Amino acid sequence: MSAQVLFDKLISENIIGATGESSFMLNGLSTVVLDSSIIGNLIQEWLKKFMTIHSISFRFKSNTQEFPDFLMHADNDNIELLEVKCFKGSPNFDVANFQAYARSLTINPYRLDADYLIFKYRVLDSGIVIENIWLKKVWEICGGSERSALKIQWKQGMPVNIRPATWFSGRTAYPPFSTRKEFVTAIKKVLDTSSVSAAIQRGWFDTVSTTYRSQTENDL
Repeated sequence: MSAQVLFDKLISENIIGATGESSFMLNGLSTVVLDSSIIGNLIQEWLKKFMTIHSISFRFKSNTQEFPDFLMHADNDNIELLEVKCFKGSPNFDVANFQAYARSLTINPYRLDADYLIFKYRVLDSGIVIENIWLKKVWEICGGSERSALKIQWKQGMPVNIRPATWFSGRTAYPPFSTRKEFVTAIKKVLDTSSVSAAIQRGWFDTVSTTYRSQTENDL
């Protein structure tokens, strides 16, 4: 698996504890960039260079705004998918838009097997330091919450974005899911108990399960 090769190479190159500096220059005036909304994009750009230097092949979809960030297989767009996420402090990034993700799983449930390469960083006066990295599956970074079976950002009673659990803490009240099926079951529970489109709810779990088996020859 190319994602595992990449992760192992990052570890061997001592990425944990590595420091970085980012700056922007315009008209001869330079400034250090510490905006967290930009840091993630900068790390992803650096990662492209890292993979190129270490001969780890990767591709992009024709629409680079689509999931995933990287296609790690030489010619198959349905396997070895890699998403990159970055955060500081506690994980508060969006895993995916809830309704869009639920719809996509009825067509492309192979997305469930995507790898997530996650960087935790801390801001310094002159840049950042990488505090930790993880390579996880989506169900290994998601869990429940007090409000619902899946931790979600809610707005006006509607599920909006899937948010990560604190997967690296052994003391969290809502640990991550143990299996792919637990994660999919949690999505179904949210669909069944919220006012989302009935077209999504109708037979959702059976459709995802059947299509996943057809695409991967494995059960959820």
